[in-house]
Amino acid sequence: MPSLMDYVERYQARLSFNSNLVRVDGRRKTACFETEDADGNVRTEEKQFDMLHVTPPQVAPDFLRDSPLADASGFCKVNEKTLQHPDYDNVFALGDACSSPNAKTAVTIRKQIVVVAGNLLVNKEDEELPLVYGGYGACPLAVEKGKVVLAEFGFGGKLMPTFPLKPTVSRKLYWFFKTTVFPWLYWNGMLKGKEWLAHARKKH
Repeated sequence: MPSLMDYVERYQARLSFNSNLVRVDGRRKTACFETEDADGNVRTEEKQFDMLHVTPPQVAPDFLRDSPLADASGFCKVNEKTLQHPDYDNVFALGDACSSPNAKTAVTIRKQIVVVAGNLLVNKEDEELPLVYGGYGACPLAVEKGKVVLAEFGFGGKLMPTFPLKPTVSRKLYWFFKTTVFPWLYWNGMLKGKEWLAHARKKH
């Protein structure tokens, strides 16, 4: 996204893709990474740090990863559009355990649950599944104090904005959403099974 790259340049951030953290030495304040180049060659690199924020890799739970429902990555195998398992037609999956190639965020489940619920009911009648999931995911990215880029996208990086505003522009309005509106929706809506904005697409 061009607007994000503008902030990367402004903050002189160094991007390092295809890197995997493999070891941390807290006493020496060093982190060891394995980095893979375009030819598949892997090299090990050690970097110094003052502060290190680590996010562990996302994995499915053992009971799923070791079951016949899992794909090669360990997540529940699904048709990415209908969210139905290709081998077991009475199994549907969504959220963090699902193999659909989308961002695993809470807002993603809002869109997926509508598809799963609708298709599950139709599947009981042995009819063709009518609803499709477009890969919607979203991430409100705080790029500076008081401003957020509301990144909403689907499969293939297609922009899927909810609001009629240019989605690549950082806005104070989205900061208000992130700090005030979204927490309220999360605790008072999503976690209580309430949904007002998510609608599923039907097959054409």
